Amino acid sequence: MSAREERPALRSRTISLHDYALFRRGIEPDGRAPAYGYPVPGDRLRSALRFREATRLLAQLLGPAVDDPDPVGAAATLDRRLPQLGVRPDLVHHPLARLPLTNESAALALGRQLVRTASDPTALGAGIHLVGRLGGSEDVPQLTTLALLQGFLRPVVTALSALRCDTEVLIRLMDLLDPQDHGVVIDALASREDPAARRWLLNLPVGPGTSSSRARHIALAVRLAGLLQDESVDAFVLAQGGRLLTRMALETGSPAEVLGYGPAIAVYEALVRRADRLPPTLDHHAILLSLALDLSSGASVLLDWPPGLREELLERLLGTPAWAAVPDGGHRHRDQYRYRADWIRRMRREPFDRTTPNGLRIHVVEHDPEIGGHVEARILLDGRPLVPCLFPAGRSPSPEHVLGQDLLRATPEERTVTLSTAECDEGCCGTLSVTVRRDGDHVVWHGPRQNGIGPQLPEHRFDAAAYHAEVDRARADDTWCRPARITARLIQAGLGERPGLLARWGILQSWCRPAGPYEDTVEVDFWYGPGAGRDPVGDEAGQWVRLTWRLPDDGRRPGERAAAALERIAAADPKTYSRVTDGNAE
Repeated sequence: MSAREERPALRSRTISLHDYALFRRGIEPDGRAPAYGYPVPGDRLRSALRFREATRLLAQLLGPAVDDPDPVGAAATLDRRLPQLGVRPDLVHHPLARLPLTNESAALALGRQLVRTASDPTALGAGIHLVGRLGGSEDVPQLTTLALLQGFLRPVVTALSALRCDTEVLIRLMDLLDPQDHGVVIDALASREDPAARRWLLNLPVGPGTSSSRARHIALAVRLAGLLQDESVDAFVLAQGGRLLTRMALETGSPAEVLGYGPAIAVYEALVRRADRLPPTLDHHAILLSLALDLSSGASVLLDWPPGLREELLERLLGTPAWAAVPDGGHRHRDQYRYRADWIRRMRREPFDRTTPNGLRIHVVEHDPEIGGHVEARILLDGRPLVPCLFPAGRSPSPEHVLGQDLLRATPEERTVTLSTAECDEGCCGTLSVTVRRDGDHVVWHGPRQNGIGPQLPEHRFDAAAYHAEVDRARADDTWCRPARITARLIQAGLGERPGLLARWGILQSWCRPAGPYEDTVEVDFWYGPGAGRDPVGDEAGQWVRLTWRLPDDGRRPGERAAAALERIAAADPKTYSRVTDGNAE
């Protein structure tokens, strides 16, 4: 084994990428590649060729090569000439997929030669494509090694799937990858009609790293509806089904996956009707509460429910034994248990409050700490959640935004309120905005498009007294709020009421928040410098800094903690006791 200072020499263009991957894997203590794979040696700048021009040049070079009876010479030529084209490796499969391979044995020999010897990434991509298209089981070991290189996991998994490799090959590949890269392999397994793959997927942990789309993919692959409808279904499968449904119902800046999951209603019904088989553990409490929150005010409300079924399932769900009492004794367990049990105590009342009169209803929902604990103010019009219904490109707003700033209060003067901004970009998919004004005994909402982009809310009229009673109720209700969040809100409100506290230190903006779902620490961010708080221009670019002040829990009540924090900000420059977390530290 070489010393670390000698290893850069091994990155010469004379070494094949396959051998380089073997070497890197050999020197790793646990044999596992880092996140995104081993960086490919050779920092080459590739020209920004347009797609058509790039594929045309590739076809001209690859066409003769795939029919060349001398695979060694053809591979050497490609390895030498492809870098000169300046084409990205991910484009090589487009012209290859269209090339007629009149001599398949020559094309396969070329692919295998490139897989073994190519030092250029584009040449290696061509080899992987050819082997995946024409190869066999004997090519699997070399392909698996190449999956560890940055940028090659997806094409290798595509090739392995085309070769119909054993499910066990993909499962073993997971052991060589960083967990952050498991998704590509999981998706490949979910696409297989294979009992072994279904068993493995069913036992896969479902957590914050499981995207909504992947949860739906897994649910379809394991045939979740059939499993839950089986009379012999056990508690483990029921719990997994609940976790997958919860992930599918999340608002993620695209249409909620549960709305595109065909068996959703059947799965909800089968799961809820058998929920009494779940032992009353903390985890099962959390799963059932998440399902109840989704059925009462989440995107699942928008499913095509038969009349009365959703309400029936919600009543049945809230009456199951696993829901009967929040687990006690959290103080005897780790902090994570305590925080999650506290979340259940705070949120379990929300699904019971299901009054949905014609008009406005605001449900503030904090998600399970196990999936991040983020909080959203779900705005329901006539019982239907507004954001997932009209603007799936965004997410429901935070309560600090719409309630903390009292944006929904109506006056005779019309006010435009942005309820949600597209996760991609405001200029791409727009925003969901609503104009609010008082019109005699009514409050009128209508939704203008911003710059012609985004949805348009039809005019909606509310009884003014009932409307403002609901806004006042939602603003005054902090039973959902954990102590760290109350402290953060009080500090933020205090800074807003006393702008001179920050102005005297040259600080332009601030924001307060809990440090995390399993922490009582509060973090206060300060932005300082000429480029803070807006898009900097000219010499201002890069001349700002963000500082973060952490306030650990000291056992005092939120009001006392907030008052003490505001006193310290008034007495001493936050730049002297905060740490730099972004921007130009100089």
